[in-house]
Amino acid sequence: MTGIIVTGHGNFPSGLLSAVELVAGGQEALKAVDFTKGMSSQELEEQLIEAASAMETDQILILADLLGGSPFNTSSMLRSKLEGKQVKVLAGVNMAMMIEAVFARGTMDLDALVQDLLTAGPEGIKDLDQLMAPEEPDFSDGL
Repeated sequence: MTGIIVTGHGNFPSGLLSAVELVAGGQEALKAVDFTKGMSSQELEEQLIEAASAMETDQILILADLLGGSPFNTSSMLRSKLEGKQVKVLAGVNMAMMIEAVFARGTMDLDALVQDLLTAGPEGIKDLDQLMAPEEPDFSDGL
């Protein structure tokens, strides 16, 4: 099973983990690493390494909140430091992506999981007005 670390600014990661566990129940090999006010990038790196090292799996997926933010950048640099582990890093994590990740990670390898999540994340974003709009009939084949 792929281990998952969610990281991001403030308490977003631990809040997201709490929400996932409310929906999917307690999860093994799932950790949150918060990047809180006053914390250095070095401290963040140490916590990420500790979370990854505690996982009894060779495949680790790190889901960060924001492309280019300190949690994403620090996670990206970690890939070479976590010897013996295959690490993938994605930015833009949302609840739809997290739920898909925890349910799908036991059924596919890390590369397939990443591809699955790249679809699940954006598909979880919906506009209520568009969802409630009546469907237009398809007359492309005539009446």
